[in-house]
Amino acid sequence: MAAVAAPQSALVLRPVLLLALVLVLVALSACTTPSTDPGADPDSDRARAGTPTDLSGCRPVDSDRVRGRAPAYLPGDAPLTTLPVSDAVCAAVWAPRGTGAFVPQGVAVRGRTAWLTGYDEGQPGALWCRVLRMDLRTGRLLAERARVEGSVGGAPTVGCRHGGGAALDQHGLWLAESSRLWLLDPDSLEVLRVWRLEDPVQGSFTVLAPDGRIGLGRFRPSRVHPGRAALDWFRLSDVLAPGVTALDPADAVSSRKVPSHAQGAVWARMGGRTGVWFARSHTRCGVLEGPGGVQRSFLPGAEGMAATSDGLWVVSESSARAFWSQGGRPLVPTLSRVDTSRVRDWPRPACDPAG
Repeated sequence: MAAVAAPQSALVLRPVLLLALVLVLVALSACTTPSTDPGADPDSDRARAGTPTDLSGCRPVDSDRVRGRAPAYLPGDAPLTTLPVSDAVCAAVWAPRGTGAFVPQGVAVRGRTAWLTGYDEGQPGALWCRVLRMDLRTGRLLAERARVEGSVGGAPTVGCRHGGGAALDQHGLWLAESSRLWLLDPDSLEVLRVWRLEDPVQGSFTVLAPDGRIGLGRFRPSRVHPGRAALDWFRLSDVLAPGVTALDPADAVSSRKVPSHAQGAVWARMGGRTGVWFARSHTRCGVLEGPGGVQRSFLPGAEGMAATSDGLWVVSESSARAFWSQGGRPLVPTLSRVDTSRVRDWPRPACDPAG
């Protein structure tokens, strides 16, 4: 019996149907096969990354993605304040629970660990320094020193007040306050050495340079130099020399004027510019100012900064209880990691800390 030839349209349709079936099976296999790519980890930054925006290549952080537990005095359902640079904030962490009186000022970062320096709210003259070591992944408190005390050259023991800047290097954790510079063991948080700062040198904030210098910043004009805030640079080798117990202007290798309301500083390369970048702020306003006077919008309440390969960690005091209780402050996490790869695209400041 002679075979009946299939219609030509059927001969064309069968391969198309077969190809469609193969594609469906491949898609299903891809959906059900476990991935070995570390970026597939739902907790990884790569997995959370969304479509790049004008400011960053990361997915902006919302209140649900801030690590750790928000302080009990903050409203539990309040969203983070939307900022001109919110799209550049890739990760954020609250300070550990149980530190509600803490006002953060400085930050140092190594790997997944952060050191926060600051003071406990209270009466002027009794703003005792506190140092926290915390896990950046969870916000968990790893260690703390509630009161930093030491002796300068064998003199009576003194306490650290209003701890300002923090920096970390091979020598230890540097903690600056207005009238003293402290060096702590980053693991035990024990005091290793203390130096007295002679006016007009101040330790409102501190910054380390890659060439072996430490900079101490003056937030306010001093009695000796009214009207001038400055950054004094010292060689670490001179500071750490045996028998040195005080730092005065004659010991500085150089000094430079700094912008008004500079609350923190970091040495970094951002936006094609390498050098010292300053955080200028009050609790409602933030400005990032870099080499050549370039200015960009920044986090309100920005204080200390720490540059890492993943971005810039910034500490804000805006949501600290001492300021939040006064009302009208933006809701900003204690620590934020900012992607600065597109800092050139950040908007110019919409506020002035000096205003």
